[in-house]
Amino acid sequence: MAKITKKRKVTYYIGIGMMVLGFILFISVFFSFASFMSNPFEGSGTPSFTNSILGMVLIIAGSIVMNIGAKGTAGSGLLLDPDKAREDLKPFNEAKGGMINDVISNIDVVDKIIKPNEEKEVIKIRCRSCGSLNDEDAKFCKSCGKDL
Repeated sequence: MAKITKKRKVTYYIGIGMMVLGFILFISVFFSFASFMSNPFEGSGTPSFTNSILGMVLIIAGSIVMNIGAKGTAGSGLLLDPDKAREDLKPFNEAKGGMINDVISNIDVVDKIIKPNEEKEVIKIRCRSCGSLNDEDAKFCKSCGKDL
């Protein structure tokens, strides 16, 4: 199974850090604006909206860096190389294939198609009147027609 390199993991976490820092900068403007509105004559001045702009830039740049860290340069579309993209996305494709195999193994119909020689246990009910065998979910005997 392919592993994600340490360099990509570090890049991913740097992207998350940039997004968190950008969010804090962006939201800080609203808190300083609220304090300005509650006491406008204190001389603190208007809140600086450059923090919000810088915060938005950091959020966008952080999401790009995080995407590159998660999917690699070719997997994220930054580098146009199909072979490298396949290699970058290999851990995710293998994980998806494993999940699909887990789901398929839980389906009885697919198991019958894959393993046709294995028979499922069949339960039959004997009629009290005539003694013939009937299916488990039958309500009436197939031979004599009486209630089971």
